[in-house]
Amino acid sequence: MTVEIGADLNGNLVGTTNSAADCFADTSLQVTLKGTEVVLAGSDPEGNSITFRGSADNSGTILNLNYILNGANGKCESDNGAGTLGKR
Repeated sequence: MTVEIGADLNGNLVGTTNSAADCFADTSLQVTLKGTEVVLAGSDPEGNSITFRGSADNSGTILNLNYILNGANGKCESDNGAGTLGKR
């Protein structure tokens, strides 16, 4: 999964996913940042939702995240786990 984070027209942080998963379509994410703690959350057009919670490393280039995926469309089951996102 690729996540692009930027600011919307009001200056709020938002993200956009590019998912290779069969059961989760690309979606927009709301981004909340407090210090090094970050939350990215959203749902795709079919009602599947995903939430990432974690923190940035000291360099600010790696996000260490836990995720929860709640499947709603019958293609995916609920899932959770951990991973990292790195800045390109």
